[in-house]
Amino acid sequence: MKKNLHFVLALTLGLATTVSAQDWSVDSRTRVNSTEDATSTDQRVRTAVDFGGDAVSAHVELNSTATLGRVAGDDFSLTVREAYATTNVMDFASVTAGRMALNFGSGRILGDNDWVNGNGKTWDGFLIGVNNDFADVHVGYSATDMVNMYDATMMYFNVGKDMGAMGFNLLYVSTTNDDGPNAGDEETSMGLDATYAMDNGVNLSLGYYTNDKNGTEMDLTSLGASYAVNDDLTIMAGYDMYGENGFYLTSGSFGDGYGSGMNYSSFNADRGECTDISFGGSYAMGDFMIGAAMHTITDADDAQGVSFDDISVMDISLGYTLSDNSSVTMNYASTDESGDDENRTWISLNIGF
Repeated sequence: MKKNLHFVLALTLGLATTVSAQDWSVDSRTRVNSTEDATSTDQRVRTAVDFGGDAVSAHVELNSTATLGRVAGDDFSLTVREAYATTNVMDFASVTAGRMALNFGSGRILGDNDWVNGNGKTWDGFLIGVNNDFADVHVGYSATDMVNMYDATMMYFNVGKDMGAMGFNLLYVSTTNDDGPNAGDEETSMGLDATYAMDNGVNLSLGYYTNDKNGTEMDLTSLGASYAVNDDLTIMAGYDMYGENGFYLTSGSFGDGYGSGMNYSSFNADRGECTDISFGGSYAMGDFMIGAAMHTITDADDAQGVSFDDISVMDISLGYTLSDNSSVTMNYASTDESGDDENRTWISLNIGF
């Protein structure tokens, strides 16, 4: 199966060279990481192109990263982040094969984790999608974890339903790590997301996630609310509750330490039964946009009565729309745990053609 998936990946790259390009996009991000001990700069450039039409299409995305100021690690790398082909089956279903990022529901079980390892989370495999009036159904199989670069067999099933003001998404994932440091680990994860949009501008969300890793059961409950004060101003709040064994995934998307600066988005049993209270908002001023979010993470005592320090996380973003197909964004993220600060600043430039 893995050899066949590698063949499909090569076939996708070949297809990309035989048809004319339709859409190009370039995304450049420069991030400065600062701690009390060291400062480093990461540069990432992604170039993507889409080919084909409604019947058959292909997508290829290259990812290049460079690091300055770091003692250990690769200074430069160039990888194929995504390379997949999609075919339409009688306007009833679609089949996608190759290397792809996966995003279902809130993304807390399966998401691309935009900044993780500089490349984001992608998988080699295939995905079958069925579109009907009842629900959107996706079934997939993946054979390689492209972040950790080892074989991890993953099968997943997702059902999404949009009912106007209400929406639901149910995801089931079964993962077996075939080699690497977690060889032999088996995980079964489930995620339920529900959203409700009220007429007065209030949007509510509920998420419940479980993970069984080799018999250790973990769970997380997430509550969220946002309110559109007017066309320009939106405020939001969130509350996450972790079970006594915490919540983390070996091969899933949870635990992103780059996209928002939230280093502490997953916890093991030592820091179980913690809570994450967040507040934030965004304001649009024509072509300008400013956003901010604050997280306060409070831990309960563990089984041995050991208490942990609270964690404070702050995210600030400033964006500007240059044109209909280009934009620039600057982000700042700061994490404070018992006086130990870690800061990240990054600038993103996105251009489409």
